[in-house]
Amino acid sequence: MVKGLIAVGLTVSAVFAGCLAWSGNASKETVTLKVLVLNFDPVIEAEGSRRLHEVLGWHDPRRLAEHYSADLTECSGGFLRYRIVDWRDLDEFPVKVDGFTYDDATYLHCWRERKGWHEPDSVDYRRLIDRFDLVRRVNEGEIDEVWLFGGPYFGYFESHMVGPTAFWCNSEPLTDKRFRRNFVIMGFNYERGIGEMLESFGHRVESVMAKVYGRWDYTVPLERMNTWERFTLYDKVAPGNAGCGNVHFAPNSERDYDWGNQRYVWSNCDDWLNYPNLTGKKRLVNCDEWGGGDIRAHHRWWLNHLPKGKGVACDGKLANWWKYVLLLATP
Repeated sequence: MVKGLIAVGLTVSAVFAGCLAWSGNASKETVTLKVLVLNFDPVIEAEGSRRLHEVLGWHDPRRLAEHYSADLTECSGGFLRYRIVDWRDLDEFPVKVDGFTYDDATYLHCWRERKGWHEPDSVDYRRLIDRFDLVRRVNEGEIDEVWLFGGPYFGYFESHMVGPTAFWCNSEPLTDKRFRRNFVIMGFNYERGIGEMLESFGHRVESVMAKVYGRWDYTVPLERMNTWERFTLYDKVAPGNAGCGNVHFAPNSERDYDWGNQRYVWSNCDDWLNYPNLTGKKRLVNCDEWGGGDIRAHHRWWLNHLPKGKGVACDGKLANWWKYVLLLATP
């Protein structure tokens, strides 16, 4: 999706000349999304009848869900409210696409030996859809999203779009015309933390916004880049013209996950907090801005800069990009 390197001499302020007349900063609108949580967290009888996450010292899924929801509400400027309407604690492992299912002993052996994992790994999403009555529940508005919790090698995609016109959302889409609209199934790993959950959401953002703008290509000359491409610029691909970077690359990153880089670069990241009223103003920034290398801090910083203004921007797209990401609104 993202490719190539560019060297540019044009300033961002020149690119955005004539695009400053749109009103509004932070939107006062809100949206509440209803969530079904399917927490595959088997009870391990041989280990004192404790849940898998407790046996292996992993995170409590309920705490993860609580902090993840709170982070996204804050980063969206209060636009998003998640409401969990149904939480299922399931004493089982999910079924793979070929019908295989781990039992307690097999899974624990594979984890402790770090080998022997079953292939294919992917969970059977169609089975989940049918078993948990998702067609009816989504179509009748009972739920807007599904969150899957589980351990390593449970076979979840980070985000997976399902529906009549589903498109790539960090995984191949699952087209199912029984649904009246598209929705997203998020996959979370309770061995990992909130930062990794935000990373999954961030890749959802990237997929949706690339679809909205029809392209994500850093080889395009700066003066012909779309707004999404300019937002995600980082110094390595656009020296002296970094924006906010992307999920893997902060404005000054030199490689994937390089969120702790102390090198200073010029960035217009502050300007995006005023979108769509961009001025092109830049300043020198480094990792002190986004947590010094902490995954959760960086992703919160990046998501906080995602435009959340009012109305329609001068490029004809909504000024609040959260509507695209959460409501899967079309341009």
